[in-house]
Amino acid sequence: MPPLQLLLLRLASLVLVLPFLTSAATVAGSIKPNVILPSLAILPPSTTVTLSGDLLEDSRTSHIFANGAFRFQDVNPGSYLLEVNCRTHIFPSMRVDVSPDGLVEIYQTFRGNEWTNKGERKPHPIDFYPTKASEFYIAREGFNPMKLLSNPMILIAIVAIGGMTLMPKMVENMDPETRAEFEKQQQSSMLANPQGNPLQSFDMAGYLAGSSSKKSGTPSGSKRK
Repeated sequence: MPPLQLLLLRLASLVLVLPFLTSAATVAGSIKPNVILPSLAILPPSTTVTLSGDLLEDSRTSHIFANGAFRFQDVNPGSYLLEVNCRTHIFPSMRVDVSPDGLVEIYQTFRGNEWTNKGERKPHPIDFYPTKASEFYIAREGFNPMKLLSNPMILIAIVAIGGMTLMPKMVENMDPETRAEFEKQQQSSMLANPQGNPLQSFDMAGYLAGSSSKKSGTPSGSKRK
């Protein structure tokens, strides 16, 4: 056989064998129901599974089948983040390591975790179970009378009302000497301030109308001669 034909034959055999030297892997799994997800029919049609790699061309997204299964074929060797994107339920995140010989290893992880820190190893194909249902709204809290006691103004009002209610009974239960001294102190305080609160006799309407000028002085608006 001529040398040129022998060289072409070797190149052709190398091209046929080369794809088997670096075997691409298949990452598969399924979503399983549990107490939080009683039936797969509850999942919205927009539910997808994302396999994110370091390079954009290595990342891909797949919808799930009716039985909850998904499959990524021809996955190149490397590390990936496997996530379920669902509007109604929250699923755990998984780390997928694909070796050059096509071995697939899956570990549980979460966003923000150091990539060198591998979590619990999971079997492959992987089964996803939802951890909780998504909550978009905060439930309005009902009326709780006990929370009123945490308001300082309510506490002050309760103490004031309690003092006004208990004070007459406390005065009645005093001994004669203590009661006489208490009444004497009240009378002395009333004599010291017989008018009470000076703001009570203040004529705000007259002051705003301009009639608060001194009665003994010259009326406002007139000139001295």
